[in-house]
Amino acid sequence: MSDRQRDVEPAADYDQMVNWNRRLAREAPFFEDLFARYDVDRIIDVGCGSAKHAIMFREWGHEVTGVDPSDAMLLQARENAAAAGVDIALVEGGFGELEGLLGTGFDAVLTLGNGLPHVDGVAGLHATLADFAAVLRPGGLVVLHLLNHARLIEGDVRMMPAVLRETPEGDRVFLKVLDYVDEGIMFDFVTLTRDPGVEPGSDNAFAYDDAGQTGWHLRSRRSVHTALPVDLLVEALGKAGFESIETYGDHSGRSFDRVSDESVIVVARRTTR
Repeated sequence: MSDRQRDVEPAADYDQMVNWNRRLAREAPFFEDLFARYDVDRIIDVGCGSAKHAIMFREWGHEVTGVDPSDAMLLQARENAAAAGVDIALVEGGFGELEGLLGTGFDAVLTLGNGLPHVDGVAGLHATLADFAAVLRPGGLVVLHLLNHARLIEGDVRMMPAVLRETPEGDRVFLKVLDYVDEGIMFDFVTLTRDPGVEPGSDNAFAYDDAGQTGWHLRSRRSVHTALPVDLLVEALGKAGFESIETYGDHSGRSFDRVSDESVIVVARRTTR
C-alpha cells in the first residue's frame, strides 16, 4: 500500500457533505452511456468511499467490487449497501494493490471523487496506472475523476466553495482550504458544527474552546495530495498501455477546458495488443 494512506473525511461527515441524490442523478447518464458503449459489467471502484457510486452501479445489475484503505469508510459503505439492499464486495486496499487483491479480467476500473491524488507522488501514479492496466481485460476501461489541478495551481486557488448542511447534530459548514507545497497541494478539511442548544445572543455563541462547551465546534484534518494536471495524466496513461484517451469537463460529456473547469474526467481504454 502507498506510504501516503488515503486521508478521507470522517465517513459520516462525507455522506452529509455530498448531496448524493443530486450528484448521482447528474452523473448517472454519463456512466450508463459509457458502460453500454464499452460493454462494461465487472467493475472495480477503487477509493470507493461510502460506496454510493458502487451501489448505483450494482442496482443497474453490474458486478461491483469497492476498494478503500479506510476502515471507517468501508464500515459506512457496508451500512449504505445494506440500507439499499444490494450485495457489493468491499475490500480493504489501496492504489497499486488491485491485481494482488482481486486478480484480472475486469471490464472497468474507476477512481472517482478526487481519490487519485492520494497516490504517492508521480512514481505512485505510474505504479497505480500499471496496476489498473493489469487488472483490466484488453480493451477495458479506466475512468479518472478528480479536481482540475492546473486551474488550482495556476490560479493560486486558496479555498473551495463552502458547503452548509442541516444535520441532526446541528448546522454543519464544510470548508476546504488549500496551500501549495513541494509535495503537491495541501488540503485542510474543516468541519464546523453549530450546537442547536446554544441560545442566540449568548456570550459564547460564536466562541470555541477545547472543552467543546460553546456554540461552534471545530474539527480539522490535513492531507497532502499529489499534483496531477491533465497533461501528466494523459502522458502517464499512454506509458501504462492505455489508448483512446478522452477528457471531459463534466458529466454532460462536453470537452475539458483546463482554464475554467473545476474538475476533469479522463476516460481511456487498455490497449488490445
